[in-house]
Amino acid sequence: MSKKNKLEKVKSYSSDSDEMMRMVKILVILVGIFLVIYLVFAYFNGEFDSKDTKEKEGIQNVEILAGTTFTRADYEYYVLFYDFDGDDASRYSTLYSIYTNNVGRYHIYLVDLSKKFNTNYVTDNVKSVNIKDINSLKVVDGTLIKVENNAGISYKTGFEDIQNELFSD
Repeated sequence: MSKKNKLEKVKSYSSDSDEMMRMVKILVILVGIFLVIYLVFAYFNGEFDSKDTKEKEGIQNVEILAGTTFTRADYEYYVLFYDFDGDDASRYSTLYSIYTNNVGRYHIYLVDLSKKFNTNYVTDNVKSVNIKDINSLKVVDGTLIKVENNAGISYKTGFEDIQNELFSD
């Protein structure tokens, strides 16, 4: 074999390994991009809160976004809106637990008003609370909406009114 053939063979091997390295680099970059996108979405969804993992797992089967308030499969149900990190969060959480474990006539969904996707539906003015449809939905921290046939039929604000509604029958 001549020197020229040996050089071409060495160049061929090195160009193959260079091409392989480029493909590995591209793959690593793509995985990195997807990881960054995931982390950004997870951050805005509040996935990095300091809540206990078991508590979070227990909530996930009933926690919904405010935008899906009127689109649940149940014919009649409640939706309880409150800030899971707020001052009254433990009171509402206890109220929910007692209702679901004892009374529970209707399914009850929870909406965390501290999540970024739900902030568009929050108002500070109790008088502007509205339940006509999703386009006009406005709630305050501590609002219970009773939904029937995908339409809001009643709402209560404040802990005592919500408690009376849930345990009235």
